[in-house]
Amino acid sequence: MTIATGELVAFFLALVRAAAWILVVPPFNNQSIPMITKVGLAGGLALVASRTLAAGPLPSGTAVFIGSIVMQVVIGVALGFMVQILFSAITVAGSLTDLLGGIVLPPSIDPLSENQTPLIGQLYDLVALVLLFVSGADLVLVNGFLRSFSALGMNIASLGNIAHLMTDGLGTLFVAALEIAGPILVCLFATQVLLGLAAKAAPQLNVFMFGFPLQILVALVLVALGLVTIPSFFTHIIEDALRQTARMFGG
Repeated sequence: MTIATGELVAFFLALVRAAAWILVVPPFNNQSIPMITKVGLAGGLALVASRTLAAGPLPSGTAVFIGSIVMQVVIGVALGFMVQILFSAITVAGSLTDLLGGIVLPPSIDPLSENQTPLIGQLYDLVALVLLFVSGADLVLVNGFLRSFSALGMNIASLGNIAHLMTDGLGTLFVAALEIAGPILVCLFATQVLLGLAAKAAPQLNVFMFGFPLQILVALVLVALGLVTIPSFFTHIIEDALRQTARMFGG
């Protein structure tokens, strides 16, 4: 069995980029997925993408080869981190609802990400994860990742563009979180204003006795109603992630 050196080098470079991408991008970065599964998935993606890399120029010297490995890691992490930033907007929206809704219980450990996330934030995160698989967006992300191999290669000068896009992604994260949780936050703020007016109009009324349960009840009802709007926001988030990925390669 003979394997061409160029094909082996292309497979190794593609494997490095795929492994870095899978370790960062949702939903493949979940701790519940076994590491052997992630390695197999990275190998499968590398096997598909190696033909595209083999058709282009490959590194010839040792120093160039090491530099290509570092660049593949940077590209894979940047592609996955861009999706992770936008995907986290839904979780941040749930956390904002927790904060203003009075559901400020101690945050529990999310078994998927092993991070401390409030309850409503975990609910929004699970809904986004279900939508990711039901809508087939995971395959769209994989297709976008494979298409990155056919784009023009990056160099050291591209790192500034990557940093700029990640900064824009952080801004998009907060804007999207406020858009998702904005109507709920406005209604919760109006509830607090009404409770304050009730306490001012009837001082003998103990607002604290029913104020907090009422606020939590309103928050839960609004969250249940707001879950209907998450699929449309989720679609925009995936589109923005693919658009930012294309901008990263100058597309």
